[in-house]
Amino acid sequence: MNLIVVIGCVVSVVVSCAQAEEKQARPLSVCEVIAHRAEYNGLLVTVRGELRGGPHGGWLAPDSDCAYKLITRGVEWPNVIFMTYPLNQSKDADYHADFKVDWPAIERAEAQVTRARFNADVDRLIETYVGRFVTYPDLENRVSPSVPGARRLGFGPVGLDAPAQLVVKTVGDVVVTHRTPQ
Repeated sequence: MNLIVVIGCVVSVVVSCAQAEEKQARPLSVCEVIAHRAEYNGLLVTVRGELRGGPHGGWLAPDSDCAYKLITRGVEWPNVIFMTYPLNQSKDADYHADFKVDWPAIERAEAQVTRARFNADVDRLIETYVGRFVTYPDLENRVSPSVPGARRLGFGPVGLDAPAQLVVKTVGDVVVTHRTPQ
């Protein structure tokens, strides 16, 4: 009888671990991560979205419609995640990581984007990133509703003001969708 109970417990644990691994393997959307940002803060996550960028860095935006709105003290935050690489020498722990960046995977992804002749002006670039998700637990204290042009103090360059950032470990599953210029 005890052996049956032990075997049942072992099977239950194995099934639970497999389900947790499967759930974690499924990339989260940008919206899911931002909507549950407190739960994911500081954790290694897999997130899929549209990579966009500017002269001061890149960010992930939702790759499909996102109805979620993050609002603190009447100020709406954009549904974007600023992308950065680990900088363990930084005084700011938000840039630290306990992993090594998978540079070969990042180079392969960049080569794939180049081979696909990605045009940032018209095409879409959807990728899956793994990294340490970071957000400010006190976003409500990082808004100034009455200050035009400086309403939010988030991650990334001024103007992006992302509510979170991803300290990148690796990237994969690159999809370039070509669109015709209008």
